[in-house]
Amino acid sequence: MEKKLIGNWYSSSKNRIYSELQFYKDTLVIYDSSGKTTLKWNLDEGKIYTSHLNQSGPIYDYDLKSINLKLVRNDTIELPKFTKAKNAYDFFQKILNMQIDLPIKDSELIEIGFLEHLNFNIYAGYNNKELVVKTDLTPDLNNLESEVTEFKEKSRDELKRLLRFNLIADKNISEFQMDSIKNRLKTTSIEQIFRTYKNKQTDYKNNLNWFGQKE
Repeated sequence: MEKKLIGNWYSSSKNRIYSELQFYKDTLVIYDSSGKTTLKWNLDEGKIYTSHLNQSGPIYDYDLKSINLKLVRNDTIELPKFTKAKNAYDFFQKILNMQIDLPIKDSELIEIGFLEHLNFNIYAGYNNKELVVKTDLTPDLNNLESEVTEFKEKSRDELKRLLRFNLIADKNISEFQMDSIKNRLKTTSIEQIFRTYKNKQTDYKNNLNWFGQKE
C-alpha cells in the first residue's frame, strides 16, 4: 500500500490547485495556503501517522481508490479529495477532463497568472479527439455573456478595464477554429484576449502561473 501512495497528489478548487501532497519513501511534503510543511510518515493499521522533529503530527484515516485519495484527520476534519498525477499540469488536465497541449513561443511571454482575479479563463482542448471549449463554470460557451456579466459585477470598478480572457488552448486547434473562438469572445464586454503559451523556462509542471501574449 505504501508504494501506491508514493507520488504527487493534488486537490483543486474552481480548476485551480488548492493543495499538494508529495509522498516520498519516508517523507511527506505538504503545500497549501499556509505554506510548505515537511513530515515523516508511516502506515500502521490502516492509518497514516506523521511526525516532525520527534513530535507526533496529524494522524489520517485514508481511503485509496485507484488515483483518488480521501483523507480524514484525527480531529475529524475531512480534507478535499486528492488525485494522483505526474505533475501540476497533468492534474490540471485531469480536473478539466481535457487534453491541452500548449503551443510553444520562443519570444518573451507576459506573466498573466499573477493577478489571477483579472482573468476569465477559457479552455480549448480535446476529449476523445473531440474539440471542447469551456469556462470554469460551464462545459461550453452557451452562457458566456451572463458569466462575463457576473464576473464583471464581482470586480472592483477600477479594475473592470483591466479584465481579460485567458485563452488556454491546444496547439493543434486550426486557425479557423481559433478565429471562431476569439470572435465569440469578442461579442462580450471584455476587450482583451491573452493566449497562454509555454517555453523552455515555463512548462507548468511545478505550478500553474500562466504566461502568454496578447492576441
